Amino acid sequence: MKIRSLALGFILCLFIAGAPLALFVVLNPPQSNSLTEIAPRLAREYDRLLQLRMQQTFALTAFPSIRAFAASTPETRSQRAAVALNELQALVAADKNIRQALIVDSNGTIIMSTLDGWGGALASRQFIRDALNGQLAVSAVSRDSGENSLFYAAPIFNNADEIAGALALRVDAQELWNIAPRGEKWHAVLSDENGVRLDDTGDPARRLSSFGALDAARAAQIANAQTYGAEALAPRATNLPRAQQLVTQGALDQLQASDFDARAFAAQRLVTKPWYALILAPQPTLAENFSSFALPALGAILLALGGALVASRL
Repeated sequence: MKIRSLALGFILCLFIAGAPLALFVVLNPPQSNSLTEIAPRLAREYDRLLQLRMQQTFALTAFPSIRAFAASTPETRSQRAAVALNELQALVAADKNIRQALIVDSNGTIIMSTLDGWGGALASRQFIRDALNGQLAVSAVSRDSGENSLFYAAPIFNNADEIAGALALRVDAQELWNIAPRGEKWHAVLSDENGVRLDDTGDPARRLSSFGALDAARAAQIANAQTYGAEALAPRATNLPRAQQLVTQGALDQLQASDFDARAFAAQRLVTKPWYALILAPQPTLAENFSSFALPALGAILLALGGALVASRL
């Protein structure tokens, strides 16, 4: 009878002691609130960098030597080349993140470069097309010349305010990657409109990989435009098909944490580009689940056992 009474007391006290455990679970949900605060801040930092570099590139196009070189005819360019090239080389030497500066003519052909590539055709690259259409432009993270870079481009105007060519700066992608932080229980992802990760602080090996498989038309367009560089014509794909679909549709309001195999997430669209700053809290491991649950559970069991012993003696 005493053992039965002890068992019944233990069950009753365990039920009562389970209240603190339930309270612990309720009071410790995924930290979605903090994630929704981080995402807009991160998006603003990305926008700040992109805008700063694009404005810098545009300011350089006003240099008289660069304007004069781009606006000159093929027959007279050699007379203006030395001064313009010295300006570009000094720029590259002064900024450790700039890997290359180049000028293209109105057809997208490289007519000056601080490295190799003279005479190369860039007309298929979107950032060059945008610049030759009078826009400030930035590429996605691209794999060119054995490096991961971003290209910033701006139109060069002649004295008649006509577009004579474009200036492009190739900047080390690490400058962009240095922006995104990684928290103790979350990481950041920068995705573009194609669902391709331009950065991933959770696993840098996933950079330049898409969330899911690209449809045939999009894959062909990316390859033809060399969106991710001449050395990365086909991004790798991971197995997150719903995230891929919704990101490429711009449907951020429909995304869920489970689409990224995460327990919580937040997203913010950039202003400068149709890119998305994502903050993801990954699913906890078995060990993390056990460690976060073990102490409250052990406390509940000990409390129940103590209550049962006391009750059995009454």
